[in-house]
Amino acid sequence: MTLTPLTLTGWVAALAVSTSLLADTPALPSLPSNAAVNASFPAASDFAAKGPFQTTSANEGPNCRIYRPQSLATSNNRHPIILWGNGTGASPFMYRRLLDHWASHGFVVAAARTIRAGNGSEMIDCLNYLEQQNSSDSGTYTNKLDLERVGASGHSQGGGGAIMAGRDSRIITTAPMQPYIRGLGHLRSSHHQQNGPMFLMTGSSDRLASPILNGRPIYVNANVPVFWGNLLDGGHLVPVGNGGNYRGPATAWFRYRLMDDQHAEGFFAGSDCTLCTDPEWEVQSRGIN
Repeated sequence: MTLTPLTLTGWVAALAVSTSLLADTPALPSLPSNAAVNASFPAASDFAAKGPFQTTSANEGPNCRIYRPQSLATSNNRHPIILWGNGTGASPFMYRRLLDHWASHGFVVAAARTIRAGNGSEMIDCLNYLEQQNSSDSGTYTNKLDLERVGASGHSQGGGGAIMAGRDSRIITTAPMQPYIRGLGHLRSSHHQQNGPMFLMTGSSDRLASPILNGRPIYVNANVPVFWGNLLDGGHLVPVGNGGNYRGPATAWFRYRLMDDQHAEGFFAGSDCTLCTDPEWEVQSRGIN
């Protein structure tokens, strides 16, 4: 549901941004206009459902787990990339159904194999690896990656790491899930050093990365357009496994931002957007039309 002054919950009341705070918020860059739906990739009507691509995964590069379409080497497409950062003490295996889900929609997903993803550096190492592979003379990735369409996501400490990685000019959008920003390698200065729009996901029942202490500072200080979705009754472990109720919206976001999917755009744009009218979500946005 979209939050209005007449429907403010306790959560929103605590998160309301004062006039003075907004005055200090960095100016938002203009959003690029989306082209027609990228016909290179099949359309999707249910973003929580598996996509049309068969998938595979393997450990590769400096310390990465890559989830990708099985047919990548013979594909006529250039596939967008999603970088992933794990929560504290976790591994890509714990999120494999979510990461495989994104690969089934045509993304190449590079998950950093680290239990401390908070500074985002290992995620960038995986991007560097894919960039090198894309430019190699031959191989699975040669000329198959769209390096102008790279996003970053992650959970908890890895969500904070995704924002840190978002400082890299190659990353044009981020979608952190329940990001933890109170240490563990995270620098709050990264909030106003982003290069593209952000889908910020929190959970109202999250006691480890609470929306007030972790989500609000990002929303207030980000220098880019932000769509903030707070999943009602969402606890801290919801993203583990297949992404839970974050899976569909996160997939829609990346299809919108990295594949020009205008159907996915409807999840976020306009006062009657899909998440705006979903009773399971509380939403706020800045700079998202």
